[in-house]
Amino acid sequence: MDFIRKYLPGGLEKYIEGIEFPIGKEDALNKLQENGAPGMVISQLQQRLPEGEYGSPQEVVDALKNQGSQG
Repeated sequence: MDFIRKYLPGGLEKYIEGIEFPIGKEDALNKLQENGAPGMVISQLQQRLPEGEYGSPQEVVDALKNQGSQG
C-alpha cells in the first residue's frame, strides 16, 4: 500500500509527538491536524484508520499496517 510505505512509520511519527494516549480516532485526527499533518495525510487516515481507542503511537501505526494488509 503506497500510503503506508510513504508515511509509516517515520513520516507519521513527527505528527504524533506530544499526543496524549489513550486517544480515540477523531481526537487523534484533530491532534494530528493541529500538529501540522498535511491535509492529504488526514484525509487518508480518516479513510484507513479503524474506529477505536489507541493506547500508544505504535497502536496507531499497527492499526494502519493491519488495515493495509487486509485490503
